[in-house]
Amino acid sequence: MRERILIAGLGLIGGSLAKAFNKCGYEIHAYDINKSTVEKAICEGIVKEKIENLDEAEDEYAFSFICVPVLESIPILSKLSSKIKNGIITDVGSTKTQICKYSIEHKITNFIGGHPMAGTEKIGYEYSFDTLFNGAYYFITPTGINRKEDIEKLKNLLQSIGCKVEEIDFELHDKITAVISHLPHVVSAGLVNMLNSSEIYCKFAGGGFKDITRISSSSPKMWADISVSNKNVLLELIDTYIELLKNFKLSLQNQNYNEIYSYFEKAKLIRDKIVSDGK
Repeated sequence: MRERILIAGLGLIGGSLAKAFNKCGYEIHAYDINKSTVEKAICEGIVKEKIENLDEAEDEYAFSFICVPVLESIPILSKLSSKIKNGIITDVGSTKTQICKYSIEHKITNFIGGHPMAGTEKIGYEYSFDTLFNGAYYFITPTGINRKEDIEKLKNLLQSIGCKVEEIDFELHDKITAVISHLPHVVSAGLVNMLNSSEIYCKFAGGGFKDITRISSSSPKMWADISVSNKNVLLELIDTYIELLKNFKLSLQNQNYNEIYSYFEKAKLIRDKIVSDGK
């Protein structure tokens, strides 16, 4: 009998996990508030069975993945953990502190936080694909209450679909992702909102502007949830970013060419190194 995996939330990430695990030979059961999405996945042969109500989930899954916006994750974890005692429960949320602290407080020893550093600006199951995680970093955030054998099982599963698994403290995870992901989304949205739907600006927004603001096409619900759940870290970073812009503004007002040049030069050196290291 094939091992079973439960996917709660069949969007881009949940759908891509379902397709990747199905390709590896697992039997996939899925839940989504949009019933037609699960039915489509069943018709495609990706999902074997539709779960109508998570309150009725049975303790038959080797792994259960929570793939919903982060503010909805804890209620689903509460439901699943009351039913699933043997299999491993994990999530894919972009913030980890709230849900990991919840699992510690409620002694959910079979929950291990997770976050794939993969995705696109597209939303929904229709944009999911089975190779999304090939070569992608995948953070897992075990705590002191987790069993070592469960951590290894989750690592092995994720590596089987091409992930580069990184084990990290959940609070450090939220600081890192705030810098490299959450603040950039706030900035990107700000740049787009400056256009204010003006036809003249939108008409001439070229490749450079579209590149830097591509991520603003992501789910508003998802990014509102992420911003709220990582509020404290994000507030500190916003203050730092505002100070950076204030310093640049002062250099510009004073026509301090050397400082203006240095601002762009430093950014180029760091960006070039990021691209070089990522090859």
